Amino acid sequence: MRLCLQSFKLYGSCFGWSLLELLIVLALMAVVASLATPQIYATWQHQSLYDERQRLAQQIRFVRLTSLQKSTKVSICWSESCGSSAGFVSYVDINNDNYWQPTETPLSQWNINQSLTFSFNRGHQISFNRSGNTGQSGTMILCGGNTRDNQDLGYALVLSSSGRLREKKAPCP
Repeated sequence: MRLCLQSFKLYGSCFGWSLLELLIVLALMAVVASLATPQIYATWQHQSLYDERQRLAQQIRFVRLTSLQKSTKVSICWSESCGSSAGFVSYVDINNDNYWQPTETPLSQWNINQSLTFSFNRGHQISFNRSGNTGQSGTMILCGGNTRDNQDLGYALVLSSSGRLREKKAPCP
């Protein structure tokens, strides 16, 4: 870009960007933006998946510690078959029937991000007894919604019978 040159003449000369130069710069910016957009989207989706994995692991640890503190059975449920119609519900199972009823006050309630998929190979809920152990040891897998483009975009939370969690990357089913 050339600056305006002002002189003491009656008519000063002023130079700026030409239309062709502006169009070339805009075209280059469009090419760079189109190359960067898929990477930005993949990074955003990966961060969303990571956040949900951390949130799920935190909720499972919270349920386990609550069972130890209250010395009673505490469960986390995510299916209508155990009484949860609003996502994940963690509750103290007062009557030990493995179903959440409105009389049992939920400890926490939340929904997973709709663009992610969740699967657990041992049923629809996890219950911890008064010593913090569970009979539903298994693997929970969180996957991104667009698994065709990113086959390796998945995380697994492996739950042991002692109630401990181990996190690792996992292929999506």
